[in-house]
Amino acid sequence: MVRSMIAGVAGLKTHQSKMDVIGNNIANVNTWGFKSASFNFADSMYSTSMNGAAGNDLAGGAGGRNASQVGYGVTTGSIATSFQPGAPAPSASSLDCMIDGTGFFLVGNMVNGSFTNVEDSGLNLSRIGSFTVDGNGYLVDSMGSYVYGYALEDGTGIPEKPATSDKWTIKNATVDVTGPNAGKYTISIGGYDVETGKTDFKSQVQDWIAQVTKKGGDLEGFTIGMDNFNADAQPIPTVNLTITSNNKGAYNDPTGTLPGDPAKIGDENQWGCQQDEFKREDGANRVPGIDPEFSEELSTIQIPTDPDTGLAYDIQSYTINEDGSVVGVDIQGRTIAMGQLALITVENPNGLEKTSGYYYTIGQNAGTVNHIKANGGSSGKIRGNFLEMANVDLANEFSQMITTQRGYQANSKIITVTDQMLEELVNMKR
Repeated sequence: MVRSMIAGVAGLKTHQSKMDVIGNNIANVNTWGFKSASFNFADSMYSTSMNGAAGNDLAGGAGGRNASQVGYGVTTGSIATSFQPGAPAPSASSLDCMIDGTGFFLVGNMVNGSFTNVEDSGLNLSRIGSFTVDGNGYLVDSMGSYVYGYALEDGTGIPEKPATSDKWTIKNATVDVTGPNAGKYTISIGGYDVETGKTDFKSQVQDWIAQVTKKGGDLEGFTIGMDNFNADAQPIPTVNLTITSNNKGAYNDPTGTLPGDPAKIGDENQWGCQQDEFKREDGANRVPGIDPEFSEELSTIQIPTDPDTGLAYDIQSYTINEDGSVVGVDIQGRTIAMGQLALITVENPNGLEKTSGYYYTIGQNAGTVNHIKANGGSSGKIRGNFLEMANVDLANEFSQMITTQRGYQANSKIITVTDQMLEELVNMKR
């Protein structure tokens, strides 16, 4: 009878463990990338009351006899994780992605340099592609770990440089007007495009705006039309200043007239102009880009630097493609490749060990662990703008909960009945 009590207690403990697994599955039904676990029972040790024996078919011999054994209840056989992919859930973040296959992302703290041996790297595996770019331009996950993949080969992934036109620049030009509108009027002009013939500038003294237009096809002269430069003048005049430069250098006191009454054209309305700087910037021809090529070794993924400026490209938006390549669009509308996500293949996924958050460490029974580029095979491809949902089957979990509850009740009944039998035995003394 005591054995039945022991078996009942073991049954209660083991069914409680299974309920713990079921409860954890249900609790994580909305956890991105969660993999549900299943609990398996195993009968416990046995006590042999009669040993088995082989039969003897000689004269006078006896037949065979089976062993007689009594068990001591139940125990945990195993807790296995189902790595079946979860359903995709759309995401508004362009850096969110999921693996449509059996592979894993490689994440963790900074590892200096590049490497190929995943097992000795000390990094973690993850199924959740909730990524962002940190303040240093590195691709990181939602827990702040660096995301590892294949970086750009040196000298590749350089975007094209578009052609640029010649530009004229005038700074701090002073117009000295005599006559009815006498005075000095300082202007600043920058970024004149000789192809479009447009620029905008403002007076440092008055609120008036002028437009630059080119004069002639040789681009050696252009006209600045200045409107409303003196709000107190009645009527408000217009001054047209013609500047000519034959040697990309400064000009000498160009003169002009204030349009108006012909009788007033003359010394009374003469004006002159001086400037501190007047130069021309030559344009450049288009330079074609260099297609990206990715390394075969693992490293962190970071926004690359512009070889001309030495600064990181100013990325405005991101995209993750099916092959795991992470690209951005810079402020000039050019496509900039950052790197390519790596997928980790594990021979025995159930040999992985869960840690805090959603990370896995490589256990001793995980088997061979390799890194590959997303190719759409069994390891999977990358789906951008999606996150992987938990693979918890609620209908199955609730049905397992019912059978576990009934099993727990049955084991508690064994303890109750055994207690009643012990009570009857004790009461025999009365």
